[in-house]
Amino acid sequence: MKKLVLIAVLTVSVLNLVSAQNNYKPSAGDFTLEVGFSPFSSTGNIIDGGELTGFYNFTDRLALSLGLGFNYGSQFFNNGETGDATRKNSTSGLTFNLQPGVVYFLSGTARLAPYVGAGLGISYTSNSAKEEAGTQTAKVTNRSGSNFAFGVGASVGFNYFFAEHLYIGADLGLQFANVSVPNEKVVYSGQGAPSSPAESKNKQGAFQVGISAMPQLRLGWTL
Repeated sequence: MKKLVLIAVLTVSVLNLVSAQNNYKPSAGDFTLEVGFSPFSSTGNIIDGGELTGFYNFTDRLALSLGLGFNYGSQFFNNGETGDATRKNSTSGLTFNLQPGVVYFLSGTARLAPYVGAGLGISYTSNSAKEEAGTQTAKVTNRSGSNFAFGVGASVGFNYFFAEHLYIGADLGLQFANVSVPNEKVVYSGQGAPSSPAESKNKQGAFQVGISAMPQLRLGWTL
């Protein structure tokens, strides 16, 4: 019985020692790939992390990051009629985000890695729409959304390593962004279309300052 107890104690001690020696966090020279998902996002913030982000550790604490985001969508409607009864419309939109940055990891625990970070954000958005009513057609470009946005931001957060080189994370950020909204251009054609003016333009712009605390799930894997 004493031998069994001794074996059990030694086994637990060895397992604890191995667990303590596990290298959960990335170190100098490691590359980490992170996927971010914000199911409740409805804003155009550009400094809240890319959907896909890569990190390269120059040291155990200092890493460079590059985030990429891409989104394309389209929809259409056709009532199936012809001539004056025709009713058709279609819309499409493209957004591309690029976020270079730097991250510094603070002292934490074997599994918890708090950090501070800073970065830039560049976003390009293009939208278009086409509407057909009878013999008249209207083509609209840049109906909504920003064509170009540039900003800077800083954040604090943490990564929790639930397994070796696998983590989930959350952060809180402050961002400043300048949004350039291009002229809305409407071109009419077809019988009965307006002849003067043939094009309609509206100028827009915006400046954004805010704290982003968006619920986001970030899953990372050190290669």
